[in-house]
Amino acid sequence: MKHRVYYHPACYTSYTLIKNFKEIRDYADLIDVSEDPSLAIAKRVLTVPLIETSGVFVYGGPIDIDLSIKYLKGENVSFEIKEPLEKLGIALVDSAAASSLVLASGSIKPLFNFEDFIKAATGLNFDPEGDKKFHELREQAIEHEDEFIANWERKMNITLAYNIIRERLYLGLKPEVDEEDVLAWLEAKTSFGRVGVPYFDRIDRLKKVSKNIYDYIAEKQEKIKDKLTNEINEIRSFFLKHDT
Repeated sequence: MKHRVYYHPACYTSYTLIKNFKEIRDYADLIDVSEDPSLAIAKRVLTVPLIETSGVFVYGGPIDIDLSIKYLKGENVSFEIKEPLEKLGIALVDSAAASSLVLASGSIKPLFNFEDFIKAATGLNFDPEGDKKFHELREQAIEHEDEFIANWERKMNITLAYNIIRERLYLGLKPEVDEEDVLAWLEAKTSFGRVGVPYFDRIDRLKKVSKNIYDYIAEKQEKIKDKLTNEINEIRSFFLKHDT
């Protein structure tokens, strides 16, 4: 059975998977979501790389590369997810889309509209009791929502800080930003057309979130710039040499 792997050439994990699995095209169709972002939106792709089998998202986001390769080669992959709530947090901070959704709303509930994302990004699809654990996870995450968001808030801010600077570097823009730049970017990140445009009380929340992101950028600006510059150069060098 051939799979689909959704990837983005600006994603370091996508790059790592493709680099370490040179025969990936023998086992999967590679879908570069940067070529048609509307496809990713229509398919509800919140994270890359993302493996799809028979129309179902199976595994994606903060993936284990070796495990992914085994699965793509057709080997049996099954294991127990012992701490689904921890896995959810890791999946959340790995995705700029998921992080912005949760921070902008101040709630974990909207993320559970994306059941396919959560099951794929937490590894629950590989757990024999994955469906049962998903429903238990939803109840637990919502019940302890405030504590959960507080535990992961700083890492979500860091994820978004790196993403705004990464996008600016790819666009050839200066990496330096002010609070208004971050606010406008965050609003765009959480919107699709008119949907998601802030309205009254949500505006104050977006300003608070964007200030937290900006404060981290201001504190770590040189570190962020240097790390992302090295990352971009490494990825660009690979994809220029390999016509993926």
